[in-house]
Amino acid sequence: MQAKQLEQLLHQEIPITQALQIKVEQLDQHSIKVLAPFDANKNIHNTAFAGSIYTTATLAGWSLLTNFLDEHQLQGSVVLAKGEIKYSKPINGDIVACCKLPENEDLELFRERLQSKGRARLTLIIEVKEDDCVKAQLEGSFAVIN
Repeated sequence: MQAKQLEQLLHQEIPITQALQIKVEQLDQHSIKVLAPFDANKNIHNTAFAGSIYTTATLAGWSLLTNFLDEHQLQGSVVLAKGEIKYSKPINGDIVACCKLPENEDLELFRERLQSKGRARLTLIIEVKEDDCVKAQLEGSFAVIN
């Protein structure tokens, strides 16, 4: 899947992504960068809204795992089963969420479980950055159910 295709899928399947003006800036087989522009996602303190930060991070993980399933012709619905975020500093610009897939052994175990049991979980770490400085981090346990 290409970045623009994934962005269209997000806007079609998850309508709030349109209001947040979510963009898939970069996508390859192992990583993703999702952006939410500051002006559409700021709060009364003129910093990025915490809910938008959480949502953008969740969307990065969901999108990367959805792309992984598509690339490997695996079936299933991706959901966030558990998420814990740590906000370390305010964000004063665009929200940029970056995520990479874990090592091959974890992915292979995930794939085997999904194929044999019809469901599996994968933990992803999503970093939310401003000017290459990590301002928040989401640890998300994503479940895939066939």
